[in-house]
Amino acid sequence: MKLATGVLCMFATVALATAQSAIMDPPQVIIPTQGPVLGAIDETAWTNQKIMAFRSIPFAESPNGPLRFLPPKAKAAWTDVYDAREFGRICPNYENVLALNDTQRKEDLEDCLNLSVYSKDLSAKKPVMFYVHGGIFGFGNAALYPPHYLMEKDIVLVVTQYRIGSLGFMSTFTPEMPGNQAIMDVQLALDWVQKNIHAFGGDPTKVTIFGQSAGAGMTSGTVISPKTPEGHIQRSIVQSASILAPWCINRIALEQAKRFCESLGCQGCNDVQKQNECMKNADTFELLTVARQDMFAPVVGDLNGVLPEEPKTLIEKFSKNIPVMAGFTKHDGSFLMAQNFDAFTAPYGGLANMTVRQFANLLIDTGKDTTGLPNNLLLHTLIDPAILDTNNHDAAWYAYYDIISDVNIKSPVIAYASAMQRRIAPVYAYSFDYAGEYSRFNDQDNSQLPFEGGVYHSDDNIYLFDRFPLNADDTEFAKKMVHLWYTFAVEGEPKVLGHTEITVKPKETEAGPYFHINKDVTFGTNILTELTAISHDPESYKLIRSKANNNASQNNIKIEKAKSEEEVDQQIQKAPAKKGSGKSRRRGAMKKRARKIVGSFKHHF
Repeated sequence: MKLATGVLCMFATVALATAQSAIMDPPQVIIPTQGPVLGAIDETAWTNQKIMAFRSIPFAESPNGPLRFLPPKAKAAWTDVYDAREFGRICPNYENVLALNDTQRKEDLEDCLNLSVYSKDLSAKKPVMFYVHGGIFGFGNAALYPPHYLMEKDIVLVVTQYRIGSLGFMSTFTPEMPGNQAIMDVQLALDWVQKNIHAFGGDPTKVTIFGQSAGAGMTSGTVISPKTPEGHIQRSIVQSASILAPWCINRIALEQAKRFCESLGCQGCNDVQKQNECMKNADTFELLTVARQDMFAPVVGDLNGVLPEEPKTLIEKFSKNIPVMAGFTKHDGSFLMAQNFDAFTAPYGGLANMTVRQFANLLIDTGKDTTGLPNNLLLHTLIDPAILDTNNHDAAWYAYYDIISDVNIKSPVIAYASAMQRRIAPVYAYSFDYAGEYSRFNDQDNSQLPFEGGVYHSDDNIYLFDRFPLNADDTEFAKKMVHLWYTFAVEGEPKVLGHTEITVKPKETEAGPYFHINKDVTFGTNILTELTAISHDPESYKLIRSKANNNASQNNIKIEKAKSEEEVDQQIQKAPAKKGSGKSRRRGAMKKRARKIVGSFKHHF
């Protein structure tokens, strides 16, 4: 229990947002199901409106010891004033625990189920935006998503944490380790919102759940789960993933559990009960160390009925009236190509020793399909057969971008939007195409790569959450981006800031319409054209970095738009990337702060 220093007695009533309370420092609220809590004062990014920030409210008991791997248990009430001015403990993974000293590692590392609440008016009844962070199901925390842009609007923002990695998703499909505990964490946080958000000026009947990447997988999984009560969610936004993505379901949970049991040095690991006992009693850091190289995700068929059937089947049975907005960034999959490029090419001694077919198949296989159909169709559709067995990668780069994006991000999002469109209305689909001064591609040293990141995975979040400095143009775009998300959350329809004459239409068929989010919002009729967006883009040559021996004349190469998919790779020729106005660099203080927050967070899911 964290106690507020200098607080001598608890408040007897909920703090009200009068002119005085709006500027009080620090604000205090009594949470109906829990007790008094102390917050801090912050302000919005553009108009300096006061924000009351409660950054670490526990909504569940620590899931350690006998509660490890089990459904979360609602946090018991307290009597002293709980200090929520600073961010709480983040959920443990190997990297963030490795950074702790021996004394810190002896603390309760698993006591991390807390959420952040941001409000401007405690006596209001404002729509609630409930964010579920990403991080490839193994990273991430609430501190990575500052509220200063979204809180320019009249909302209450909630950012929740949930168990990640092995602690959040390990399953033996037994009562001791039933599976999908992370989704149950999110469901309990939503239940907390229903019971308590009115004390923070929020309306529990107007809750929009949204998330990006793995957070979108969690969001869509929570929406379709039969264990999410009717009325807990009114609208939903999924960014750059869906529960239908191949990496959003773990098919090897039983294999993992047995292997981890053996790696921990336990006996009798052929017995599931021995596996449960072993991992239940393992030291937290030891368990995280054993699991550090593994990927985790939700499972199908968990014992609590969170995802009792395949997501596709659950969508076919879905009947709740929850409008959806779903989309992706233009070059969404390039982060997977960037992160895995060295691993893909190392066994061959470098890309030059690989054929186009070999490299393309590696990209396609990240989708974990076993039929071979995607390999056959994508190779046939996107790549000139004449170069498949050559190492002419220059002619195939654009197809590579499309392949990795389609398999892992775009197709699963389109499939989710289409499936939900058949069940409910409205469903809005979009492609995020805006290339600002800064890109998440620059978060790491990618200087060795022969390609750029384009409109990279999670670049959309740059304009929703105040983590990176924005120039004047990007700030104006961020205001438009926030308005789209806000109006969908409040009205169920995204609207374009300053253009009341523009109507964003929901999908009428599986094809569309859909909209492009760029400096200006534009519209398309067939979202399937996004599956070849890079191959068909006459400016895709900018994605490929120039070679030292390229001559100046190559800078003027013009690429004609292909008339058909079969002609794409024959018409597109490699050209060096043009030198732009220069990549953005983080300002000193902002850079230091961002790196401190991010720590060893390596992934962009």
